[in-house]
Amino acid sequence: MATLSSHLLNSVNGTHASNVDIIIYQIKSNGDRKVFCETKTDNGGRVLKEFNLNDEDCKSDYEMVCKTGNYFSKKKIVSEITIKFKMQDPNKKYHIPIIISPNGYSIWWSD
Repeated sequence: MATLSSHLLNSVNGTHASNVDIIIYQIKSNGDRKVFCETKTDNGGRVLKEFNLNDEDCKSDYEMVCKTGNYFSKKKIVSEITIKFKMQDPNKKYHIPIIISPNGYSIWWSD
């Protein structure tokens, strides 16, 4: 089973970015796009999802959209963050940490 996790940290005050809407889209090799998962970050700013990936899923691209505009309600400069990635191994743990602020973000890939 593949595991996808993310952790959103608020760089303005060092807190965890809780209750941020997250949508993960699956993009098939033919370009078809569908919602693969919808969730929110928990009180610790984390998302943890497990997926049973088949061969076609492992060949697909994925796009994670973090709706940060509502989280930073006073300054909606960065309304959402979009991260494109692959999950080619059906038994791997994938982790995407993100540091966010009202006017930017920093992301890196961790596995």
